[in-house]
Amino acid sequence: MSMIGNSLLNQIINEKNITDPAQILELLNEGIIHALKQKETETNDGMDVAIITIDTIKSELAFAGANRPLWFVRNNILRTIQPNKLPIGGLQIARNEKFKTHVLQLQNNDTLYLFTDGYADQFGEKTERKIMTKKFKEILLSIQHHSMHEQELHLKNYFMQWKGSLEQVDDVLVVGIRF
Repeated sequence: MSMIGNSLLNQIINEKNITDPAQILELLNEGIIHALKQKETETNDGMDVAIITIDTIKSELAFAGANRPLWFVRNNILRTIQPNKLPIGGLQIARNEKFKTHVLQLQNNDTLYLFTDGYADQFGEKTERKIMTKKFKEILLSIQHHSMHEQELHLKNYFMQWKGSLEQVDDVLVVGIRF
């Protein structure tokens, strides 16, 4: 799925020169449905995706999400830009809803986060519970005074200590950008 998605993204962005996040997700959705023949078969694989574009001249961010939000911290308050509650591909092939692009005017020191669900869904060796989204938000807020590199190290260390000797349950990706 990742390889098909990557190939389609390269076609959409690099060959067709499309940069609007919602339009990228629409074409990615169509491409996945076509590549996996989801209209003709019972294959219902899908994926969650968040796409951003940043115009550094206008200090403007455009975001669209397929089941993945964008979090941003401004003045030590974590805010969420909600995604469409749809996956790319999968069981939503007959949907009418279109992906929506959200535009955010960026300010100095805004910190943006895109992430998979793997961090919050990791079980802890000591608690036998997941980290959860609420705790993940608390962690991010508690490290805002650190550089992005220090945040990376903190998130990795916290995750490894939480997980302990347990297996990692899912892919984990956290992307942080400070504007």
